[in-house]
Amino acid sequence: MFTGMLEIRHLRMVTAIAETGNMTQAAKLLFVSQSALSQQLKEIETRLGAGLFFRTRKKMILTPIGKKVLDTAKQVLDSLGDAELEIARMVSGDKGEIKVGTQCIFCYKWLPRVMGIFQNKFPNIEVEIGNSIDLKKELESKTYDLVITAESGKMDTLAGFPLFEDQMVAILPRDHPLGTQSHIRLEDFQAINLISHRGKKENRFYQAALLPRGIEPRRFMTVEDPHAIIELVAAGFGISMAPMWAVRSFAAQGRVQTLPVTRSGISLSWYAAFLKEDHVPGFHREFIQMVSQLNIAASSSSMALPRAVQ
Repeated sequence: MFTGMLEIRHLRMVTAIAETGNMTQAAKLLFVSQSALSQQLKEIETRLGAGLFFRTRKKMILTPIGKKVLDTAKQVLDSLGDAELEIARMVSGDKGEIKVGTQCIFCYKWLPRVMGIFQNKFPNIEVEIGNSIDLKKELESKTYDLVITAESGKMDTLAGFPLFEDQMVAILPRDHPLGTQSHIRLEDFQAINLISHRGKKENRFYQAALLPRGIEPRRFMTVEDPHAIIELVAAGFGISMAPMWAVRSFAAQGRVQTLPVTRSGISLSWYAAFLKEDHVPGFHREFIQMVSQLNIAASSSSMALPRAVQ
């Protein structure tokens, strides 16, 4: 009667005995003693309730049940070998994928550059980029392997590697009346059109700074295209918020102007966030390091990654 499950060691044993035809050679092939191998064979035949080999003086010959076990062994061991090779290639960066989410659409100004550098070094790694809204949910569901974010809330299941420092600024038309001020006050948003790439529920500036103070913009416009946002601001349809590195070039061209928000400004720390318990493949760490080394926030030096990432 069948009383247990076949194990990988049993499959390797049957394969070795079938290939060599005797216990002595099979034991050498498996780097075990002949007595240990005999014990294993006795154990599995007892579990299966049937003999796997006919014992003769010259050779051990498979029984019909032994042939069935050998056929199964070949399939399982071949699949296991393929899986081990595939895993080794993925760990080494020879093959695999990386799914990156970003919580700022302006990241697309520099992400293609990072992707180009990364793909030159890892040509067989597939890179997928998308917009992230709920990083905790997306990381836990494996929608993304890592998310580039400025979200600073503590989450027990997440880890974050610092990438660079920056500040959030307001983008205004060149001739906007508020442009004469040294900074924009939060209460100034009460009388303006605020242009955002996300709705109110997903806009962290609105949720964290304006809503708790009862400040409602005159109009809230949602525009997903970052270039369209700049064009609308330049044309005088309202003002927007963005990281300084994202709009510095537009301000330098004279198309828009930027101002700090509040006297002290709004500082940002950008991270690559991922699940704590995840094993981070080497090529994932390389991607993170490439982002940190780009010195995206030109006004501040890129932060070095912790030893755990390097």
